[in-house]
Amino acid sequence: MKSIGRLVTILVLAAPAALSADTVTLPVAASVVGAAPFFSDVRVFNTSYTDVVNVTATYRCNPATAGCSPQPSKNFALAPREAKAFDNICVSLFNVPNSLGAVEFSSNSTGLLVTSRLYSPAASPPWPAGTVGSVGMFIPGLPSSAAQAVTVLTNLANAGSATGSFRTNIGVYNPNLTAVVATIRLYEFEGSFPPVLLGVMPLNLGPQSGTQVSNIYKAVGFETLQTTSGYATVESGDASKPLFTYAATADNTTQDPVLVVGAADVAAPAGFHPPTPTAGSANPTPTPTVAAPTPTPTSTSSAPVVVNLVATEFQWSFNGAGNIFTLHVGQAYELHISDGDRAGSPSHGFGGIPALGLSRHTLTACGPPIVETITPTPGQVGVFPFACDQSSCGVGHNNMIASIEIVP
Repeated sequence: MKSIGRLVTILVLAAPAALSADTVTLPVAASVVGAAPFFSDVRVFNTSYTDVVNVTATYRCNPATAGCSPQPSKNFALAPREAKAFDNICVSLFNVPNSLGAVEFSSNSTGLLVTSRLYSPAASPPWPAGTVGSVGMFIPGLPSSAAQAVTVLTNLANAGSATGSFRTNIGVYNPNLTAVVATIRLYEFEGSFPPVLLGVMPLNLGPQSGTQVSNIYKAVGFETLQTTSGYATVESGDASKPLFTYAATADNTTQDPVLVVGAADVAAPAGFHPPTPTAGSANPTPTPTVAAPTPTPTSTSSAPVVVNLVATEFQWSFNGAGNIFTLHVGQAYELHISDGDRAGSPSHGFGGIPALGLSRHTLTACGPPIVETITPTPGQVGVFPFACDQSSCGVGHNNMIASIEIVP
């Protein structure tokens, strides 16, 4: 009996370890053609010296983009120690030009490495005269464990400073099979605790979908704030649904960006978040005002409150003060929706909010506003994100996210 036991032990130890599957996620890839073209060159590598790895690559691009419904998927095999090149992967592998999204690489092995370079060709506008284009940005493929319920993004910068001129984009990808609301909070530390909360941006993310908020400081009303030490947190509305997050901080002079992958963070304690300062302050300090001030009615009124919602490249603005606006139950509102870009520019579109009875509209640059009326009811209390649903002048339209909040 002892010899049989030893034989079983030897056989177990001698058996090859089973390959466990994992999904490697490239949080952002692009093939954008326009005033500022960007492309993703991707490399996929098999670390095994003995095994062929079969890979399924799925492009999770915006379904509104032509060619993205259903999500494109391709299969390929990697020989032992093979590195396969996919230059401009959105087009060369998936045949979806003028698009932006994440790519998931599923395989029968954990020995799969994915790397990419997101870059713009040399001498492309809008680079300033004398520059020769960007060296690009390295973006790694991330294992499933890199998705977290709460992440922090550091090394954010904005506007002119002693070390350069900057802008920052923030991206979030939901790898889960169900929708989730992510909340971005942008902070500036002013020398003492607590830090200043510059703005809050909720993002309504569908299953296996993501978005990128271009120029986050401008989006929350602090376009002129000079900082090279900002940070942001991103929190999933459901702790069981982790998210991939990243930030891209770019030098406005050279156009060279740096990628920051979201690091695991902890949720803030109850009551931590300080009030938001007045939008547009050059040197913000905590005040009890919010980024998008809202008139608070003293009683239910039949006289509607006029709210101007303006779309520009590439952001929404309520009354010129932010992309989040609060409506009160029982108060009537007139929502004047317009396109603030110059005449002849490609059109923006209001995606509508069916739950509030607000229809979608295609806007005309410098044209008259579209007027929608709404009187919120108690059953409509909550946060309702919306987006631009036009992609005629680039993927920036798909990243124009704003929200209406209904409160009692």
